[in-house]
Amino acid sequence: MGFLLFATVMVFGQNATDALRYSSVNYFGTTRFMSMGGAFGAVGADFSVLSTNPAGLGLYKSSEVTFTPLIYQGQTKSSYWANKTEDERYNFAFSNMGAVLTFQFPGQLETPHWRYVQFGFGVNRLLDFHNRIMIEGFNNDNSLLTSYVEYANQYGIERNSPEELAERANLIFYDEATQRYYCDMPDGGVLQRKSISTEGSMNEVVLSAAANYADKLYVGLTFGFPYFRYYESSLYSEKDIEDRNEFFRSFTLRQQLETTSTGFNLKAGVIVRPLDWLRLGVAYHSPMFFTDMNDVWDSYIESYFDKEVPNKTVGSPLGEFEYELTTPMKVIGSVAFQIGKIGLISADYQFVDYRDARLHPTGDFADVNDVIQSSYTSQNIIRVGTEWRFGPFSVRGGYGFYSSPFDNNINDGERKSGSLGVGYRSDNFFVDLGFVQTKSSEKYYLYDPMNGDPSPAANTDFTGNSLLMTLGFKF
Repeated sequence: MGFLLFATVMVFGQNATDALRYSSVNYFGTTRFMSMGGAFGAVGADFSVLSTNPAGLGLYKSSEVTFTPLIYQGQTKSSYWANKTEDERYNFAFSNMGAVLTFQFPGQLETPHWRYVQFGFGVNRLLDFHNRIMIEGFNNDNSLLTSYVEYANQYGIERNSPEELAERANLIFYDEATQRYYCDMPDGGVLQRKSISTEGSMNEVVLSAAANYADKLYVGLTFGFPYFRYYESSLYSEKDIEDRNEFFRSFTLRQQLETTSTGFNLKAGVIVRPLDWLRLGVAYHSPMFFTDMNDVWDSYIESYFDKEVPNKTVGSPLGEFEYELTTPMKVIGSVAFQIGKIGLISADYQFVDYRDARLHPTGDFADVNDVIQSSYTSQNIIRVGTEWRFGPFSVRGGYGFYSSPFDNNINDGERKSGSLGVGYRSDNFFVDLGFVQTKSSEKYYLYDPMNGDPSPAANTDFTGNSLLMTLGFKF
């Protein structure tokens, strides 16, 4: 899901929210992986580990083809000025698909301890952006136009800016006598409504290799090539439903944004098994380097008045901008306990510092990068999972905790996930079913008045549900 701290109804632009949105990876994968909460850093032998700890590839002793379709639902409930609304969106996609090829290590007579070498390739999903949000409430304090006026009086009006669109739509106006801008409903008294619809995903093409040394040491390396598309459309409106103004009746602001990019990264990992029942793992993820970020956006305003003020529909030309994004690096530490042939308990700890995200070129984004450093913090992620086998059948469960990425309590953003699953495995075939639910709460700021008045914010509660099925064939 997207993070909402800096969301506004102003013109779309490259900002700190973008950096966080594309940095906060939420690994999808096989059903087994997700049913165990994604705690697979020391477990291995699952295609998902190519995107988390590639050393887990080294635990394969046969070859495998796997693919995982899923049904995803994103739902957001919001509360704004004591008014409650909710909306949702569904999506069908593939969580992952790929193949692992396992070979005996060449030259085993000379190097008997090196037993297997594995190669893996395919696609893992990292993020799903599908969601809808509806926010509505009566604001008796201020208006979006209030923020436009404050900005125009302090900085002036630039061509194709939100303030210029509002001026062309007769929503803000300039007084020659006072040499200041004004609007009709400066103190609010309007019904505000905003709907936001998002779609798209981030996926990663993975090319990996691993090796097994004496069934005690496993090493792996992944070349990752993430790519994504994010599309957002929003409709914001204000209405004078109490007929407080002689002229103003309502206005509607429509905006669209599409962001696409491809990138690359490197992942390296190690798993050691000092005892038959204990595995320890560590993985390093380099930053993701998105060198061709491309934003395309437009917006237009419709305004409606009574009496002699004409209604207007005005729009901005299609905007396009290219830039670069570097996400923070990640470190994952893992432990797994094997309980005979019937049980498995595992845990992962992941560290990422979102203050290290950067938009480039640095000179053009100095202010945005300063906001990133002052508004975000390091995030601690804990994932735990378990699996219990009953002959060819398995039952699984998992839990994940993601601390807030925001500094100084400026927003919430804490996430929690729970998962359950079952599976059946034979010598040549396996099928798994699983369900994952993720919950988080954040504030959504519709806009931010510059004069120190309280900023209108909606409290939003997000729930993401994923239903998955993995089919796999061994050979």
